[in-house]
Amino acid sequence: MEITWEDYKAGDNRVTFTIKLEKINGVYTSDKNLLSEVIGLKENKQGTIKIDNKRIPKEEIKKYKKAISVIKEEIDSYIEKMKVYEAMYYEIRRKSISLKDPSNKVKESLKIVGLNYDYLNRTVRSLSSSEKKQFQLAMALLSNPRIIVIIEPFINYDKETEKKLWFLLQKMKEQYNKTIIFLSDDETMLYKYTDYLIVMKNKKVIAEGKPLDVFKKVSYLKKNSIEIPEIVEITILAKNKKGINIDYHKDVRDIIKDIYKHV
Repeated sequence: MEITWEDYKAGDNRVTFTIKLEKINGVYTSDKNLLSEVIGLKENKQGTIKIDNKRIPKEEIKKYKKAISVIKEEIDSYIEKMKVYEAMYYEIRRKSISLKDPSNKVKESLKIVGLNYDYLNRTVRSLSSSEKKQFQLAMALLSNPRIIVIIEPFINYDKETEKKLWFLLQKMKEQYNKTIIFLSDDETMLYKYTDYLIVMKNKKVIAEGKPLDVFKKVSYLKKNSIEIPEIVEITILAKNKKGINIDYHKDVRDIIKDIYKHV
């Protein structure tokens, strides 16, 4: 299954792209905030939304807007001053989320992302970097979105925190059937963590497919000033220049082991 945003206005241009549902999608782009507005339908932009090539009527667009949550790179300063429970209730009011039991929904959302009820009375500012991202995910889950858009999901995190958040996002996809979209210009992160990748340049899709298939188009991507993950370049060099028959990996440690086996 897939959802397509077709001919949507992005700045002075029009953009068309397709996202695979219930997958972790990556969009390589430098226009992260602008693209998040298109996906989140924050403005009344002209364009068409299709699911599995079936056009969604204009009158139903609002329903799909409610099924999308966008997580910013940074938490707004006024939210950081609030306690966790205050921020979450504020989000319920802001989005006009209809809930039979808001208190239970808040606690359930925190539990899903791995935060216990003790966090409710913590100020958002007092949370660690990984806890803040967990909190943002809990906020996003309040509206039970079908699609969660995350701008730069792992930026400035250490490897341990990155791994923790990655397992949480895998849980979102596999246990709760969420569609995840990463907006980033970090080619290595997108190669490592996504199931499907779209490369955008000047509001146009210049490549898409499985991350490895996309990044193996080295000369084409470089011609378009798109960076290639170092681990992919090392593998291609070993295969083509050194004649070493190794597999493509997503972890540097694995490629080092593979090279040693063949040398």
